[in-house]
Order: sequence, then structure tokens, then C-alpha cells
Amino acid sequence: MVASSPVAGLLHHASLWLQAYALVLALTAAGAVLERRWPATLLQSRSAQRLNMAYAGLYLALVESVKPLTAAVSVAIVNAFGGGMVVLVSRGWGALASFVIVLLTIDLLEYAFHRLQHSWPVLWKLHSLHHSAIDFNATVALRHHWLEVLIKGCLLYPLVGVLFKVEPWIVGATSFVFMAGNYFAHLNLRVDLGRYVTWINNPQYHRLHHSIRPEHLDHNFTQLLPLWDHLFGTLWVPARHEWPATGLDDGTQPHSLMGALSWPLRLHGARAALLGREPVAVLNKESK
Repeated sequence: MVASSPVAGLLHHASLWLQAYALVLALTAAGAVLERRWPATLLQSRSAQRLNMAYAGLYLALVESVKPLTAAVSVAIVNAFGGGMVVLVSRGWGALASFVIVLLTIDLLEYAFHRLQHSWPVLWKLHSLHHSAIDFNATVALRHHWLEVLIKGCLLYPLVGVLFKVEPWIVGATSFVFMAGNYFAHLNLRVDLGRYVTWINNPQYHRLHHSIRPEHLDHNFTQLLPLWDHLFGTLWVPARHEWPATGLDDGTQPHSLMGALSWPLRLHGARAALLGREPVAVLNKESK
């Protein structure tokens, strides 16, 4: 029985990975149907999309592998602070209120962390992988470096447990909202929300965050609700004609799985530009 435990554990994690990847494939396929019917831009790279989907599978496997570590760290942090300062109800209409509270809290934390990703060079080295995508579409949704998940899992998300004592199913329900919202925001979809364009993150609103145009720099950081961009002065209301090109200012992007995994080890002139700084001498000497 003891000898079989590691195998059973591996099979369990493999099953969770398979379920997650199946969901990713379903969401991407649904997005592809919409993108083909109402595309914002045409003639996107098929090879880049295939690379993104292969990377998504690897990314989910790495995320699954660090779950025991992030879970242990989260439990230790939450217990150290007493297991939740505010008890949220989990039944009736109170459960709905708890859901909204947790959703808003996580969204605010995501906004704050996203701001840090664009201002701290170490975090930008990781996050620039996501921004390096020249073709903006549903396959970019999981184009994040896996170390970001480790950082969030150990430092960011435990804050929710420190603040609130809440049933796990409520937190789990918010994760589905964020996943759906993440895929919707990254669609290559020309959709006109009119006066509601700043009510929820959407393909045009988030595309401006990925824009290579300097006027869009450091705007539209929100994960789900543009409310936070409005409150903290980072809101850019897109005009109906604004569907800019995306990527890093020098066009650099990975062309292989190894290139994506080793992305933070490279130096990018775009990093300094996006951080609003002048490139230092070492960046000028980087190899192409």
C-alpha cells in the first residue's frame, strides 16, 4: 500500500491535469469559432497558436506539480494569522454576498499584482512572456510563466484566507468566473460594447493593455472589472476605432517551448521601454 501511494498520487495529478487541459481546449475552441466569425485582425500565425497550445499543456503540468507546495505555504500563512479575520456565510443569500466579496477581493489583489509586474524588473522578466505575443487571441490566455503561479500561490492568494474564513466552494466558484473572463478578454474578437466597454474586461479593453503604442502604456491593468483602473487612475477608454497592434516594442517573442521556458533568462530592450526607463548599457549589448 505504501509503495503504491506515489503512483496513485501521480495518477491523481495526471487526471487533474487532463481535466484542466480538456477545459482549456474547449474554451479555446469556442473562442476560435467566435474569432473566425468576427475577427479583430486577420492572418494570424498558425504556428504561434500551436506553440501557445503546446505551452499551455506544459504550463498546466508545471502548475499542477507545484500545487502541493503552494497549498502547504498557504495553509501555514493562513494559520499563522488565525485562519481568517472575517467569517463569511455560505448559505442562502449570504453565500451570494460572500461570493461577491471574495470575487472583488481577488480582483483587487490581481490588479495590484499586475501593477507590480509592470513596475518591478524581476517580475517583468516573467510577465513579458505574456506580452511578447504579437498575435492577440484566445491561445494567449495561458501564455504566462509558471513561476508567476508559484509566486501568486505562495504570496498573493493566501491573503484571501487571511482576510476571510470562507467555504472552499465559494473560492472555487470565483475561479471559474476568472477563467472565463480571462479567455474572453484575450479573444481576437471585434465586439463593440458601446457605453458598457468599461464595465467588464473585454477583448478591446484588454487589447489596449497589450498595445505597442506608447499612449496605451501602463493602462487597463484589471483582470475582471475596470472599476479598479478607474479608481486608481489607469483607465484608458478605448475609442471605437482603437484595435492596435500588440507585442513588445522590439517584436521579440519565443519560437519554441524551450524559448518560452527560458524566457526570463533573456534580457529585453522592451523591458526598459515598458517600465518607462532608458535602456541601460548592458541591454544595448544584448545579442539578437
